[in-house]
Amino acid sequence: MGLKVVLIYDIKIEAQESEGEPPDRYAELDSESTIIAIDSALTQGGHTVTRIPGGPSALVPLQRGNFDLAFNICEGYKGRNREAHMPAVLEMLGIPCIGSDVLSLAICLDKPTTKKILLHHGLLTPPFQVFDQASDLLGPNLRFPLMVKPAHEGSSMGIVGSSKVVDEGALRRQVDFVISNYHQPALVEEFIVGREFTVGILGNGCSRRTLPILEVDFTHVPAGFNCIYTYEFKKNYTARHHFLCPAPIDAALAECLRQTALQAFAALGCRDFGRVDFRLSQAGLPYIIEVNPLPGLAPGYSDFPVSAEVAGYTFPGLINAIVDNALRRSF
Repeated sequence: MGLKVVLIYDIKIEAQESEGEPPDRYAELDSESTIIAIDSALTQGGHTVTRIPGGPSALVPLQRGNFDLAFNICEGYKGRNREAHMPAVLEMLGIPCIGSDVLSLAICLDKPTTKKILLHHGLLTPPFQVFDQASDLLGPNLRFPLMVKPAHEGSSMGIVGSSKVVDEGALRRQVDFVISNYHQPALVEEFIVGREFTVGILGNGCSRRTLPILEVDFTHVPAGFNCIYTYEFKKNYTARHHFLCPAPIDAALAECLRQTALQAFAALGCRDFGRVDFRLSQAGLPYIIEVNPLPGLAPGYSDFPVSAEVAGYTFPGLINAIVDNALRRSF
């Protein structure tokens, strides 16, 4: 039996480079084509779909809609808790929602907090330090090269070719860039020199499964990107020939990545679907660089649906599998 589903979204603003804002200000938001594709997929699943843009204007129609379920893909606009804004509203209104809950979404967007939880659970993540200002002293335990990124962003926002730094001068400049442009602390962590992988996860509890492992292939990417999955890389170079899926790795490494991803997902309380990103050290150890409980769903473009397609899912099949997994859990 079909449900009355509300699809809540933030649409990408194409005129991004307004004065005083970084060019990736709206990088996390979705294109109209993605919203249409999800709407169509839900409709094919037998559901009646109502689209509502996220933000304060959503409150009244959500209260009046008598919805059975929310399919929320809102990233939010302001603050380090922005991904949790709409799920908090839905929780308050008693509307069940697909995906991770308020707490998990807020924690995962706060990269330093995420890393502390991962370390508590014995999972590898690069050594790190939070800089509140560019003049902060660099801790003695961190070794160059280092990565500098905003502490509370996703979708590679604030990550550019110069984010990889090899000396104190470059470190100070990049920390200042992050703080000045993104108005938040900078996360500085050791750069893991090695291959990059992402592991998609679908389901909950005993039925939770991993999707085929995807490797980001930097082989033909210009040198200025420093083998980093930057916003510009995603915008200008990401296509299927930059993804290797399934990743060409041996069975032991694949199993290690899968099990570590599942442990991280559980440790952070994530639900229904998500993604865990890794860098492989020179010693062959997988370090977690991000846990994403709200991965991009752009068909044929975003990592998660590309992995799902390799697993045999059509895009409508993937979207409705997310719904089915959400409906099966008790909390």
